Amino acid sequence: MTFKKTLLLAVTLLTAGMMATSCSSEDDIETPQTQQPFEKITMTTTLASKGEDGSHNRAITPGKDDQDKEILNVTWAAGEEIALYYQTAAGYAKTMGTVQSVDATTGAATIIASLDANTTDDGTVKFVYPASLVNETGDDIDETKLLSQNGNLTGANGISTKFDAATGEGKIHLNGGTTMPTTATVTNTAGTGNVSLINRVCICKFHFDILESAGLSGPERLFNPIIIRDGNGHTYTITSDKDDDTGGTRGFKRSDDIYIALLPISGKTVSFYTKYSNYYLYTASNTTLIAGKFYRNLSINMLKDESGQCNMYRDLRDGSITANDGDIIYMSSSAATANTITIPDGATITIENVSINPANSAGIICEGDATINIEGVNTITTTVQSPAIQPSTGEKTLTIQGSGSLTATCTQSCAGIGSSWKGTCGNITINGGNITAIGGFYSAGIGCSWTGTCGNITINGGNITAFGGDWAAGIGSGGNHEDVPSVCGNITISGGSVTATGGGYGVGIGSGKHGKYGNITIGDGITNVTSTGGYQVPPIGKGADDKGSGSVSIDGSTTWTAGTATEHLNWNISTVKDNQNRDVTRWTLTHK
Repeated sequence: MTFKKTLLLAVTLLTAGMMATSCSSEDDIETPQTQQPFEKITMTTTLASKGEDGSHNRAITPGKDDQDKEILNVTWAAGEEIALYYQTAAGYAKTMGTVQSVDATTGAATIIASLDANTTDDGTVKFVYPASLVNETGDDIDETKLLSQNGNLTGANGISTKFDAATGEGKIHLNGGTTMPTTATVTNTAGTGNVSLINRVCICKFHFDILESAGLSGPERLFNPIIIRDGNGHTYTITSDKDDDTGGTRGFKRSDDIYIALLPISGKTVSFYTKYSNYYLYTASNTTLIAGKFYRNLSINMLKDESGQCNMYRDLRDGSITANDGDIIYMSSSAATANTITIPDGATITIENVSINPANSAGIICEGDATINIEGVNTITTTVQSPAIQPSTGEKTLTIQGSGSLTATCTQSCAGIGSSWKGTCGNITINGGNITAIGGFYSAGIGCSWTGTCGNITINGGNITAFGGDWAAGIGSGGNHEDVPSVCGNITISGGSVTATGGGYGVGIGSGKHGKYGNITIGDGITNVTSTGGYQVPPIGKGADDKGSGSVSIDGSTTWTAGTATEHLNWNISTVKDNQNRDVTRWTLTHK
């Protein structure tokens, strides 16, 4: 039987930049004379109501200032939930705190939660508001839950109810030091003051009256959905649920006030896409949005292409495209095309449901730093000595991100994403998306090809699957003869789910036969990494006849032992068959 203890946690949760003052008061709670099962830890949390000074820490309600200017004031409401993630003797536990009452004068909220009996003295407690946005672990917001909103400020699914995200962290002190203390307090992590709850999003209001200045005044137009890309790889979809005159649902009118909760950005171009008879593109250039602030009317501009058209949604079926910054490239039918995409230095593009099968080149060619947002389902297949996606040479970086899928395949001697046969490429960074990369003969799925070179390979998120061709690594260097090695830079995997399989004598993550890499780092932020080695080589590290690669660090240690769990990662070792029915070794790392 599990026993719980009665505690009163007096916590003052204020925002950063505000004076920390204790507004909590202890209720009279009778100390139990004997242990009783299933008693509560009672937590009283005080949050001050505020205006829009950049230090918001919780949900919003609309209001007016003394000059009748729209503001967003902050109030608590009884029944709201806050997620708690706190330390116990058995590890971390999750629970929900509920706002029981709100002081009408001060705005203070009393929050009640039931915690485990083995709560750790001086242990950490984290708060996530609203509880509906908490991640699977329980210690932070889940950013993906912000990506679908309805544009309303209030209502059951409005921003003020579901999307104004705030987090905080504190330290629990069990008063009295006995096995069944009756009260507790929470301070900040330094133990010197009250906890601050800090807002994680900003609120923006905008509308599309700008259509009139673009010569599109005409009848009232309805737009649905609106897609916003923030320049950091997040794609927000706003779907109207506004009622029309018949009781159905209409799209957004250009005069509607539309609200969205966005993660903060700095110096980025925010792109707005909306559809009438065509897709129209708007941008807010060089935009900085600070968490906790309310932007009443985000300044956006309609873009026109060189022909004066407002449509920046470009059909790859019309011919090969040299992209402009901000282009969305799509295909009006699903059959593969031989047309290719060239990305100029510094440009960010979006590919959406494209299928490319080029005749004599890479499917996407980068001329410098390039960012590819992937939406929908995309496939690129090459049958020559060029990769599906070819990053630029030199110290340039290709960044791939988004919420869609991409399958990049080379059926000959070339990498799926990386350098061409005997070629070179810069850095490759993957931040998100569902990506499958398949290398051809002697070529890595992600990395370099036969006697080729590539820069650093960095995976920060997404679901990544990579297969190396014969002699090549799944992620890393290709295979080659002894005299001219294939070389890639450092390989860093800090997040996401990664599955990598080496071919022949190449490892899953590392070097192919006679290949070389800089250093390999796999951090504790991963969800899981599954790596399968080729014949007679390990899953991670050096392939056959490696030419002097660097170190391998797993969860911060270069002295890890395969099969032994680390501080944050579990290990599993298994034997599987390769495509020639030979026994090969597979390692699976999963976050605890």
